[in-house]
Amino acid sequence: MKTYFIDGNNLMGKLPSMKNRMKTDKTGVREELAVKLDRVFLSTNNKVVLFLDGFQSDIIKTNKIRIIYSDSKPADIVIKNEIDISKNPRNIVVVSSDNEVYNYGKKCSCGAMKAEDFITKFFRTAEEKEETERIQSLERQKDEFKKIFGIE
Repeated sequence: MKTYFIDGNNLMGKLPSMKNRMKTDKTGVREELAVKLDRVFLSTNNKVVLFLDGFQSDIIKTNKIRIIYSDSKPADIVIKNEIDISKNPRNIVVVSSDNEVYNYGKKCSCGAMKAEDFITKFFRTAEEKEETERIQSLERQKDEFKKIFGIE
């Protein structure tokens, strides 16, 4: 079982739909990211810790994600501290495109993944799965309509 330490602001900055809204709707973007991560990791054994810069404003409810706010410190420092106090850093995967955080994770024997690679691996797969399910649902509806109206 892996524990993903995700640099939330860094990840949001790599998602165009979130990056553009970070200044105007910080709480909404944070919640959207947490829900997205929750959906991706819900059916896995892995744990996820989402690190966010600043102070908690609203409670974000998730099933699988633990959220740590950095308060007055940068999230990068909090991530490094959590790596330092972890019992087994080999079970941690640090997700950040910030070279300092990424390289620190690697130096401490953690797995490390750039935010862009994480997006490609997890979010694209989840989006493709959702799209496939929507298409299959539409196909079933189409077949039902054909039966109802006697069209073959």
